[in-house]
Amino acid sequence: MRFLIAGIIAAAVSWAGNRAALKIAGTGVIVFLSPLIEETAKSGTAFLTGSPLVLTHGIFGLIEGIYDAWGAGLRGLKAGLTGLAGHVFYGYATFLVLEKRQSILLAVIAGYMIHMLWNMVVLRFVVRKRR
Repeated sequence: MRFLIAGIIAAAVSWAGNRAALKIAGTGVIVFLSPLIEETAKSGTAFLTGSPLVLTHGIFGLIEGIYDAWGAGLRGLKAGLTGLAGHVFYGYATFLVLEKRQSILLAVIAGYMIHMLWNMVVLRFVVRKRR
């Protein structure tokens, strides 16, 4: 059950970090800084608590998904489910790199790169398309 606590802590840390980053630097942080904050928080809490990476990432994704879906209708539900799947995927990629390279740093970098690329794609092809 440590993964549940780790996921909740990671979500709280990420929420606070992303909120501060947005106030300081604006929406540009969504692509480069937010994924770094989130991947570090998720993998860091999993590592520090001895929790499974994928489950910790999954709890984080569930929390973020509920937050995205809350009161936003069908579009929010789709975003929430996509976010949940994405965070489980980032966790799995992080896990694979950690298993192969035995380096939490390389593992977090891998998760960050995938997350950053995903955010770039979403902003370019989904968000801007709606405007």
